[in-house]
Amino acid sequence: SGTEKFTYTLTDADGDTSTATLELNIHNSPVTLNGLDVKGGELTVYEKNLTYGSEPDAPALTQTGTFTVSAPDGLQTLTVGGIAVVSGGVIAGFPQSTSADHGAVFTVTGYNPATGVVTYSYTLNYADTHPNADGANKISDTINVVATDKDGSTASGQINVNIVDDTPTAHADKVSVGEGGTVTGNVLWNDVGGADGPAAGGGVVGVRFGSDTSTPVSGGLNTQINGTYGYLTLDAAGNAVYHSNPNAVSGPGATDTFTYTLRDADGDESTTTVTIDVTNSCIKAVGDSEVTVFEKALDLTKDGQDLAAGTVTGSEPGNTGETASGTLVGTVTGATGAITYTLVGSATGAYGQLLLNPNGTYTYTLTSPASTTPHANDGANTVSETFTYHATDSLGNVVTSTIVVNIVDDVPKAVNDTNVGTATTANLTLEGNVLTNDVQGADRVATGPNSGPITAGTFTGTYGTLVLNANGTYTYTLNTSDADFKALQNGGSGTEKFTYTLTDADGDT
Repeated sequence: SGTEKFTYTLTDADGDTSTATLELNIHNSPVTLNGLDVKGGELTVYEKNLTYGSEPDAPALTQTGTFTVSAPDGLQTLTVGGIAVVSGGVIAGFPQSTSADHGAVFTVTGYNPATGVVTYSYTLNYADTHPNADGANKISDTINVVATDKDGSTASGQINVNIVDDTPTAHADKVSVGEGGTVTGNVLWNDVGGADGPAAGGGVVGVRFGSDTSTPVSGGLNTQINGTYGYLTLDAAGNAVYHSNPNAVSGPGATDTFTYTLRDADGDESTTTVTIDVTNSCIKAVGDSEVTVFEKALDLTKDGQDLAAGTVTGSEPGNTGETASGTLVGTVTGATGAITYTLVGSATGAYGQLLLNPNGTYTYTLTSPASTTPHANDGANTVSETFTYHATDSLGNVVTSTIVVNIVDDVPKAVNDTNVGTATTANLTLEGNVLTNDVQGADRVATGPNSGPITAGTFTGTYGTLVLNANGTYTYTLNTSDADFKALQNGGSGTEKFTYTLTDADGDT
């Protein structure tokens, strides 16, 4: 403002005068800007609304606003973000745009000289770098506004635009796998990476065993992370492979949980879990007892399907029943893929040999007689021999079961003997061996001068006396002085019958 002073004189008709002062106060009207420099900013845009952001929303990327310019002395120039809205008092055409900072476009969409209202818009096109690892923080883009009136008065202000950072969000993953199996996937499939994209080298930056997500994870990628029931490998790109250990689960509720951290390009992180439910394979096997062999078929020759020669000869050595074959196919349930069968322990049992093939077929050869304790006269009874095997499926799950071989006992067969003699004047003696035509069977008792399978003794008959030895030999002596013998004189004949018992090594008679 300024003051102008003027002195003037008033004169009447007869010449009298009076002097006074005229003072003019001159005020310059200022330029004012309203609607700028608002606390907290004029506009806010969100990186999450970008096409590749966590919440894409194209319309929300453009925000609009207004401010008012007042220039009573006449607006000479108005620039907004470098755009000449008014130049030399002349209003420009609209819209006019310019590239703003942080990947945005600022546009002046109009100016009304009557109201002084300026309209504008701000469009975010891509994400920019924010302070490292600071969450959904914001950075500011500043648009400068300068207005000048015709007498040179000037006003300035700013349009402040908040650009809010997008952040990643890792969502928990859960899969299941059979015991011994492998499951693959990518933990990022349901995660939201955010507008900033993944960290250099990949979005996943760490993994560990456990479910604690209270702290981020760093490291452990591309290495075997052991859990309770298996192990996980995870790379920076989110590719995950979980290997379940075979035979690790004994019941329901087997779960391995791992924690990983996702990081975006400007350092924001999110931590969550990947959980694997490991189901019990439930592989089971029933014992196999379909094979029966016979002691009576034992012989000293390895022939036919025999795995080995016998150590004794049975009552029917021409029979091939000492060897039999079977299969375990169908005895195992709950397995995955092909099953491999292996014998546990020795293939040589107490009484014979077993050959088990990987496909489950097997052959057993009886090589020696089986016996029961205590020995008993129980005929062609059955005893058994047991072998243990493992059945392993394609995932490595193992079940243990048994092969039971039935062994039918061989029994002796005593055949009646006849010996004939003629008595003259001398005492008659008859000799022989009752075992000559007997079948002792596989459980035969070894004979010696004083040992064998026969119950020995001296027996008095009608006409004489029989001495029977354990080895089967006997001597019968006629008693010629006996009255019964004398009654047979002059061409008479008589018969003596003695009963003997043949007993084998396990008590059969």
